[in-house]
Amino acid sequence: MSFKNLNLINPIVRAATEAGCPKPTELQTRIIPQILNGKDVLCVIPRGTERMTSFTMPVLQALKKNNPDHNDTRVLVLTPTKETVLEIEKNFEIYTKYLPLSQLSVYEGISNGTQLSSLRRRLDVLIATPEKLMELDDQRHISLSKIEVLIIDDIEILLKDKSNELKKLISKLPIKRQNILFHRLSRQKSLPSQTRL
Repeated sequence: MSFKNLNLINPIVRAATEAGCPKPTELQTRIIPQILNGKDVLCVIPRGTERMTSFTMPVLQALKKNNPDHNDTRVLVLTPTKETVLEIEKNFEIYTKYLPLSQLSVYEGISNGTQLSSLRRRLDVLIATPEKLMELDDQRHISLSKIEVLIIDDIEILLKDKSNELKKLISKLPIKRQNILFHRLSRQKSLPSQTRL
């Protein structure tokens, strides 16, 4: 099995090969076709399982393929901490190497001044912590009305610690969107009931 067998385009396959990932993992083999087909995905995985490329590659391909006529943010990635924001940012940078797609990361402790100009133009991928995104939204620096894909990483942490912010942000998104949710298991063996978005 190769990434080409998953119907990924050459720029993404080339970037994966150069990053030292010539073949898909079992997780990628299962999830990438579902995301490419536009389906909602809820993935429950053990902690430590590689997951980020499972959503990065197919989402980037969808962005490349579909190019609607608007100047808003297209993909929103929510994650609980600055550290995971930076991990996901690095992962997107690897796979956009040969794709003309834009991205921005926002999190606590970074000045709004350097980000506002990016938020005012078309942005393919926005990676954010809920608190920082709420701040930007409250100040009307960003529009979430044209989000095509919502990705939530470590949803179990956000539901536990940031559920109010998460609900407020989701209420601002269009109803018609693709949802990709990752829940990493520790002691908890099932998702809480409020996972429904």
